[in-house]
Formats: sequence, C-alpha cells, structure tokens
Amino acid sequence: MKEYEKKIMEKIVDCRRTGFLCLFLSAFLYAGTLIPKFEDQQWKIGILSMSSLLFVLLAFFFYWRTSKLRDKLER
Repeated sequence: MKEYEKKIMEKIVDCRRTGFLCLFLSAFLYAGTLIPKFEDQQWKIGILSMSSLLFVLLAFFFYWRTSKLRDKLER
C-alpha cells in the first residue's frame, strides 16, 4: 500500500471513530432531556437538545467525510 493510501485510510478510521463518538454523545445528551427532574427548567432542556442536535450533525458530517475519503481512495 502506498504512503498516500495509508494516510487516507488513517483519515477514514479517524473520521469513523469521531463520528461514532459524536453519535454516542448525542444519545447521551438526549437521554438527559428525558430526566423528569429538569422539566421545570426549560433552559437546561434547550441546552441539552441543542447540543444533542449539534453532535448528530457532526456525526453526519463525519459520515459524509468518510464516504468522500473512500471515493478518493478508490480512484
């Protein structure tokens, strides 16, 4: 395997791991919105929801980046 291909494979692995981490954090933060203790404090629910959404968007970005890197590797 060429040096260029190795670098792309490393980037693919890094993007995949980071995407899974973002997805995990998103699920964890979303679970925090389901806790009934904080229902009366809407600003905390809003922060948890927005941060969960942000991490989902980041996970989609890293998935997209991984697919683009795979296309680049196949060429």
